[in-house]
Amino acid sequence: MRIGLGLAIGLAMTGAGLAETVRLDVSGDSMIGSYETSDGAGPAVLLLHGFTGTRDELPVEGTEDFVYTRFARALAAAGMPSLRIDFRGSGESLEMPWEETTFSTQIEDAVAAVDWMARHPDLEGRQIAVIGWSQGGLVAAHLAAERPDLSRVVLLNPVTAPAETYPTLFGADVMEAGLSVAPSVPVGFTLPWGVEMELNGAFFQEIHESDPVGAISGYPGPVMVIVGSNDELITPQPEMGQTVLDARDNAADELVLMEMDHVFNVFTGAETLDQVIATTNAWLVSE
Repeated sequence: MRIGLGLAIGLAMTGAGLAETVRLDVSGDSMIGSYETSDGAGPAVLLLHGFTGTRDELPVEGTEDFVYTRFARALAAAGMPSLRIDFRGSGESLEMPWEETTFSTQIEDAVAAVDWMARHPDLEGRQIAVIGWSQGGLVAAHLAAERPDLSRVVLLNPVTAPAETYPTLFGADVMEAGLSVAPSVPVGFTLPWGVEMELNGAFFQEIHESDPVGAISGYPGPVMVIVGSNDELITPQPEMGQTVLDARDNAADELVLMEMDHVFNVFTGAETLDQVIATTNAWLVSE
């Protein structure tokens, strides 16, 4: 893996304020991110988006925000700078085609992002924490195994059992097709919400190889898992979230159950998302 510190390629007004757009080099491909500054003393935070998402994530009904732009603004206000990235193949990071994305490529991207933050002159001496939502939570769990010096890990409705979640999402026929082709051969399918896409066989093969709960079991820092009682994708809850804590032995770990769906009820407004943000931010700066 080759990692470049990257260059700022512009400033953009987002729901989080004035964000600096940065370009990181990962194995010869460009990965685009938004870097949000803060003068506070809190940790720097990496935000990892979910499956088919982007670095800003879903729009929040009744606002001009997106989930992660709102998160980034709140983090900055609480003294925490942040970096949110488009995994290669997603959003603006399109030098690598979407169909080539796998858990492994996204973990590589997350490691590159942490290393970029660790070397950034503005973040010198700061601790680095990570927030991962859904598939981004799976990636964050593996990232914690790769970078055990992370100060804290927050998993939001994380994928904890990929071999259960993805067959339910894709359906048996798609899974069978994906597992029957070579790693570089694409398989086309339609998601339940109507999105058509292709993913290479490598993605499907990693579904049965990935063990996010096992990956984070040895991470020495504290972990907070926030799950929704009405999550119909990662189910049942809170049992799926509890598997993370059951695999660990850290008294500082915490499981939070909220009355919400997989997307923090953002299709009806920001109230629940703001509760998630407030809970996360308070925990990130707690002793």
